[in-house]
Amino acid sequence: LGFRIPENFNAPYLKRNIALFWNNWHMTLTGWIRNYCFNPLTRSLRKKKLPQWLMILVGQLVTMILIGLWHGVTVNFLIWGVWNALALFVHQVYADRLGKRVHSYLESRKVIRGAYAFFATSLTFNIVSFSWVFFTLPSFDLALTFIHRLFS
Repeated sequence: LGFRIPENFNAPYLKRNIALFWNNWHMTLTGWIRNYCFNPLTRSLRKKKLPQWLMILVGQLVTMILIGLWHGVTVNFLIWGVWNALALFVHQVYADRLGKRVHSYLESRKVIRGAYAFFATSLTFNIVSFSWVFFTLPSFDLALTFIHRLFS
């Protein structure tokens, strides 16, 4: 029919960090929320002369909570948003402080680089999978029961 529909998912579960996961999961929604929520909010916060880490944390919290509440106004979606925002924030702090040093160390160490990539991908998968507990279960109590049974 001549319509070109943008790709919306690009193997997100195979990504090495939570930022890459979100950049490859529901890409049209991610792009829209980045352009119309995160970027304007962080630009506005920049004018207030807040520390950069605080601007990023607030921007990620507001953005991910908004995405969660867009799916439904429940405690579970709120927790899902906070969990993902905190994961994004921790990743950003890691990337800013250690990321370049770690990657330069791994550059010439093929075996360690492969192990690091496997570990990073596994960690990302588990962080995202844990968040789906709150996303998919209908109540907070049921989510807590599931988590309790998962770890007991």
